[in-house]
Amino acid sequence: MSKLGDVESEEEIREEMEELGVSNDTTGSPDVLMSGPVIQVTVIILVVLLVAGALLLVF
Repeated sequence: MSKLGDVESEEEIREEMEELGVSNDTTGSPDVLMSGPVIQVTVIILVVLLVAGALLLVF
């Protein structure tokens, strides 16, 4: 670990990012959580819950 005020080298920063599980591969591809199918499923679930809640309030 570096102390406050120390400047870390690029290699140290890369090692810490790998330890944290952060990738910086610069491929430009989105993360798994932001991929199209995941967003579609999330939207469908939210719409179903919204409709179910509205029906519950009406009836």
